[in-house]
Order: sequence, then structure tokens, then C-alpha cells
Amino acid sequence: MLDATHRNYNFLIIVSLSILIFVLSIFSIIYVACESSTADDGGMQGDASPSLELSESQEVLSPEGIMFLIEYKDTVGLVNFVNEMEKHGVTGLLMVTPEFVEEHCSEIREIIKHNVEIVGCNVEEPFWDVSYEEQKARIKGMVDRIEACTGEPVRIVNSRYFASDMNTVKAAEDLGIPYITARGVTDTKATVFQPEGYNVKILSVSNIPSVQFKYGSLCDYSYFERAGTPENMRAELERALLPLEEKEKERYGPYHRITPVTHTNIGGYLKPWLDMWKSFWAEANINWVTLDQIMANPDWVLPLWQIPINKNAPYTPEKTRPLIPYEDEEKVSNPCAVEELSDGGVEEKPRGGSEVRTEERVIMFHNNQGPMCKDAVEFFEQLDVSVEEHLTSESDFWEELNKWKNLYKQSEGVSPSFGYYPIIFVNDRAFSGFNAEIENEILNEISP
Repeated sequence: MLDATHRNYNFLIIVSLSILIFVLSIFSIIYVACESSTADDGGMQGDASPSLELSESQEVLSPEGIMFLIEYKDTVGLVNFVNEMEKHGVTGLLMVTPEFVEEHCSEIREIIKHNVEIVGCNVEEPFWDVSYEEQKARIKGMVDRIEACTGEPVRIVNSRYFASDMNTVKAAEDLGIPYITARGVTDTKATVFQPEGYNVKILSVSNIPSVQFKYGSLCDYSYFERAGTPENMRAELERALLPLEEKEKERYGPYHRITPVTHTNIGGYLKPWLDMWKSFWAEANINWVTLDQIMANPDWVLPLWQIPINKNAPYTPEKTRPLIPYEDEEKVSNPCAVEELSDGGVEEKPRGGSEVRTEERVIMFHNNQGPMCKDAVEFFEQLDVSVEEHLTSESDFWEELNKWKNLYKQSEGVSPSFGYYPIIFVNDRAFSGFNAEIENEILNEISP
């Protein structure tokens, strides 16, 4: 009986030791594997933290970005904004109606030469719940009219509020248009959807997640109309650039994209807002890309019926309360600046001599915007002097202006380099800008 008990006791000891040895072996294998993995990642050097070494070795890619520009009023802020974009290497998409393009065809043709592509926009009403037949007719009509001016194909379309729905996809597919926009569904991240079975991709634009500005696109107008400041928008833009967390990628899609938006009569004409944009572009680490590049890799490939649609558009009178009324905001100091979007191309000739004289004619080039231009128009009206006027909206404006500018080496007045409208040619003298001194000089030239 005792011997049996002793044998059982020895057997339990042997089993326990075997289990202990097995467990220690497993831990040893795991430890060696972890050490090997750490070594492959650069290992620990001195007292350095392994997690710090890993984070420093990871490559953080810049988000891809493209600006959306919206304009329905005039080209003053628009041209200012495009010129500033070009200085910072920023690409853009210009949302315009066919009516606006037809009215400003000359400027539009110049603007699209500067990393800006046209978005055909229907602003009568959002495309949500509009029939396929009506959407197709509207899209075709606006595309035909825009292309008649620009001579370039319209490759992306939308409607008011960036709105689209399933019928928009079907209409674009049948018209051979590869891209449409949609109101944002993934906060500040812009997302690309590819409907299964279609050759059309959807760009869901960046939205504002902050409660007090929520449901607007990531746009200066959204902030301006909701009593927001440039500082409010800049803070959100900065947050939009933070690397996507894994949970965000799972929820919103893997590609980091951002589509900031401006109404250029705000972003390109109100000084605090334009200053914000210039500062942001100068400091932000964004890979500014073309339309084809930002649409290249879909975040989601889904059946058309599964693609989410955001119909929030709370721009009602009780929800639009600017902190500072538009007319009271400080404007850019040079609304009559000559924005040289044209490459010119006229051979320069020396100033002086009979070749330059305008034979007592007064020739004035301007954009009919800003105090200097308007003061000059009023000045000549009061003098009852015949003036040959050329406005920036004319189709041959740049060709004519460059022809005259290249007859002179410099201008007089506010700018020695034709930097400000109005540009006035009188006899053999050229004036840029307008003030009391220029008035007197012109009076001396035209007085008998």
C-alpha cells in the first residue's frame, strides 16, 4: 500500500516537471521571436524606448488635396484666389454655372490654364430626388454651354450643395462623364466611392464635424454664414491633416484626402479670409494633386444603393448670421490689381516716338471693380471725354491689353509695371491705377 502511494507521488512529480518544462519552452520561443522582431525594426539602442524608435521609423504620408472654388458673382475674388493658389502650387476645381462661364468666358479660359479644372454646376436646386430624365437634360445642357466657351471637356459635375443621388450616377454614366460630387459623409476626410457596374466615381467632399458649424462643407462660406472666423476654419483644417487612425480607416476608408472649399467672393476678396488661406497653404503639408489623381483609388466599391447620401443643407435665414456683415469686412487692398493670368506673347517694343502716340485718344483697360476703376470712370464722365474702354469680360481683352502694354517699358502713377487697373493710355503716356495726381497729369495731356 505504501509502495503504491510512493509510486503515485513520483508520477505526479514527473508530470508536473514535464508541464513546467513545456511552459518554459513556449515562453522561451516567444521571447526569442520578439527579440528577433525588435532587431529587425532597428532594435533598442542605449536607453531608447522601442515604441519611440518604431514611431520615428514609420513614414507618415501627406494627405492628398484639391481645392474647390465656388463663384457666381464676379471674377475679382476668383482671379485673386487663383493667383495666390498658383504661388503656392495649389490645384483646384472651379464650380461654375454655364451662365457665369458665358458672362466671363475670357477670364474662365485663362483661369483653367493655371491648375484649375471646371466643375459643371447646376444651382437651380439640388439633384436629390430629381428624376433621371431631368438630371440628364440639365447636365447635358450645362456641359454643352460650358464647353462651347472653354473648348475643354467637362469631366465632373454636381449641383447645389454638392448634391447627387443614384440618378446623377446613371445620367453621368450615359453622358460619358467620369466624376460627380456628393455632400460629405465622412467628416473632414474626402472619400471616393466607386458604384459597382458603373464607370462613374463619386467624390464625397470634406465636411465640418464641429457642432456649431456642422453640416456645412469644409468651406469659408459655411463658417462665415454661421458667425465663424478664419481662425475657426484654420483650426479645423489643421485637424483634417492629422494622420488617419486605424478606426477611421475602417469606418471611412483607407485613403487620406482633403477637399477644402472657398466661395471666392469671401476667400479671394475679404482680407482676413484670404490671409488665412495663404498662411494655411504656406504651412500645410499637403500633396496637391489633379482631379484624376485624387479620384484614382476608391475608398469603397459598393452597389449603388449602398452608397450613403447626405441631404443636410441647413442654409435657412435663421441659421445664417455672419459675425461681421459682408459689407463691413475688410476687403483686399488691391481689387483693381492686374492679375497676369495671361502669358501675353506680344513682342516688346521701345517706348516713345510716333509709333506709341494714341492720336489724342484715351484708351482705358479695367475690370469695373474697386474704387480706382470706378473713380476713373466717373472722372471721364464728368469731363465729357470720349474714352475707348476695354473690360476684362471681353473675349479679346488680354490680347488688346498686351498689345498696348508691350509698346511701353513702364507705366506711371500707382504702379510702374502696369500692376493696377485702370490702365490708361493717353498720347504717349501710360498710367496704372488712379488718384488725384494721375487726374492732373491726364488733364494736362488732354487740355487744348
